Amino acid sequence: MYFSIIINTHEQPDKIKRCIQSCLNQSFNKKYEILIIDTSRNKIDKNSELLKSKKIMYQHCKIFSKYPEINQLNKIAIGVKKSRGKWICLLDGDDFFNKNKLNFIYKNHNLNDKLIIQDNYSYFNEDKKKYLYKKSKQYKNNFLFKKLFSIWPIIYGTSSISGNKRLFNSFFKKVSLTKWNFIAIDALIVLYSLNKNLLINSKELLTFKSIGHNNLSSKYTFFSKKYWKRRYQQIKYWEFLTNKKIFNLDKFISHLINSIF
Repeated sequence: MYFSIIINTHEQPDKIKRCIQSCLNQSFNKKYEILIIDTSRNKIDKNSELLKSKKIMYQHCKIFSKYPEINQLNKIAIGVKKSRGKWICLLDGDDFFNKNKLNFIYKNHNLNDKLIIQDNYSYFNEDKKKYLYKKSKQYKNNFLFKKLFSIWPIIYGTSSISGNKRLFNSFFKKVSLTKWNFIAIDALIVLYSLNKNLLINSKELLTFKSIGHNNLSSKYTFFSKKYWKRRYQQIKYWEFLTNKKIFNLDKFISHLINSIF
């Protein structure tokens, strides 16, 4: 088995068909599987047209936590444990893949290499039914910005992440499933692989990210308590990975605001 696509979904009945279909429509002609891990209130009927392909394995789970980030992380951990492929591709239930995603990875990367790849993406606006190109955050590459504020790279999102299964296994051995309750899986895995110098950013547009009012990131606005809790947790997480203390303006401000809250 070459690839295991792990779809984590929760209450996305109007998007999940498109998501699954984008996986079945892959131009890749070798063996791959699709694992759907679902925490929706109503599970998909096993006789549904959605699940008729032999490539698909479906598992319905109860919600693990009141924190969406922990639920997402646990679902992916279940998927990784059940997967048989050399290479894992993550996918949120409302996003979808370019039909050439698996083929491009197979032709341009060695599936035996212990790496994590972030591929490029485009937004899909659900209200306007329109594709939108992402805006590049060039300021994050500025030397001064990195020194004073953020030391980590631009993180593209869960559905842009794929990598060797062995690296995912080592990640789950190291990182608690419950401790980092405000940090999403994309940040956790990207920072983990970055610290090990095993992260590659690809320019190839292989993923389409849904944007609308129900996105998890929309809950983290700059002036919300959750935003600053997550930001401070990311700093502590990086210190945990590197076993080094961070001394910058970002940590000072985040700690100060969290103390006030």
